[in-house]
Amino acid sequence: MTRAGFLTLLCLFLYLLPSLVTAQEQPPFEKDTVYFTSKRKKITIPFKLVHNLIIIPVQINNSSSLNFILDSGVKNTLITRLYFSDSLNLNTADKIKIQGLGKGYEVEALYSSGNIMQMRGIRGENHQVYVLMEDIFNLSMRMGMPVHGIIGYDIFKNFIVKINYNTEQLTLYRPDAKLRKKKKAEEYPLHIENYKAYVNANVRQKNGDTVTVKLVLDTGASHTVSLYLPTDKRLTLPPKVMEAYLGRGLGGDIHGKIGRLDAFALGRYELEDLPASYPDEESIKLAMNISNRNGNLGSDILNRFTVIFDYPHNKLTLIPNSKFKKPFNYNLAGFELSTPLPGTNFYIIADVTDNSPAKQVGLQPGDQLLHINGLDCKDMKLMEVLNLMDSKPGRILRLKLKRNTQIFDVNLVLQSRI
Repeated sequence: MTRAGFLTLLCLFLYLLPSLVTAQEQPPFEKDTVYFTSKRKKITIPFKLVHNLIIIPVQINNSSSLNFILDSGVKNTLITRLYFSDSLNLNTADKIKIQGLGKGYEVEALYSSGNIMQMRGIRGENHQVYVLMEDIFNLSMRMGMPVHGIIGYDIFKNFIVKINYNTEQLTLYRPDAKLRKKKKAEEYPLHIENYKAYVNANVRQKNGDTVTVKLVLDTGASHTVSLYLPTDKRLTLPPKVMEAYLGRGLGGDIHGKIGRLDAFALGRYELEDLPASYPDEESIKLAMNISNRNGNLGSDILNRFTVIFDYPHNKLTLIPNSKFKKPFNYNLAGFELSTPLPGTNFYIIADVTDNSPAKQVGLQPGDQLLHINGLDCKDMKLMEVLNLMDSKPGRILRLKLKRNTQIFDVNLVLQSRI
């Protein structure tokens, strides 16, 4: 799947709302139970960055190392998929139903408390875990590697969290740590409401209007920014938009439109000519009732900075990195990729967008991608393939594909359609 096609897939809006608990009420989410296991003042953990999303190793109840997405927009730890070799030995579990954004249905899950969560140098006790009974997100196929779950608030609330997207390193500091302020660093107030962090930013629209918006910070959203039109009558669609599948929430598929903003600004830092997503009203009914938010801020903006989340002191710090001035591209190829064998370099076209370069050259879902510009895809990691597909408008990709038993070649010209 292209980075653009993954746009809101991990904008999961995972504000888990149990609507039915079969055996017991959930305990309050107040007590801090995650801590350093040594007297060190900080711990640095390497992560993998795929689709702008942070993958970290986590253990639950002395399990083998599991791959979790670090998502500042998620309240509860969620297990989305387990493999035959995975064993969690969960503490007592009760069946419940949970819901989130999207049009669809409630999802059955197991709720378990009293678990042990471990990361390198970190331990969490009495950890609450939700296990989906159905793998509705298919994260592993979309991320090109086994992905087992999502974790967020338990990490952010207990530490000062520094994310260096350039070096792909996550550094956790004790809450009382004093970090030296960098020259280009700018600090912003961070508002914590209902386990989520919000910032105020400005969006400059194509009609010239600048609107101040309240956005939830969401490292689990791979896009730039998502805006909820019904929350402010001043928010308007750009004149040039395209219909888009924005992803999948717990409640089902999320559809909407994609268009460009003139600019997005946080304090003195302004990013220009960037795509924004506008989910349809039915998909975001739940979100519009939470904290009066106007949308969410995703990792295609955050990854242009070194980001320091300081929940203990209600503060966000941004330091521009080498990606800061990189142009924003959106779905230049017009098709999405999946990896039906996660962990292998085996790529299948999962979807083709109407009126796109891929559609024009006759690509179809199910086609296997074999070569790009003479490079064998078996020797390319997923991010290498995605970077070629989103490189720049006008670039020609010479593709070799396989459809059933037929091998064929096409020349695909990357094109911006917004």
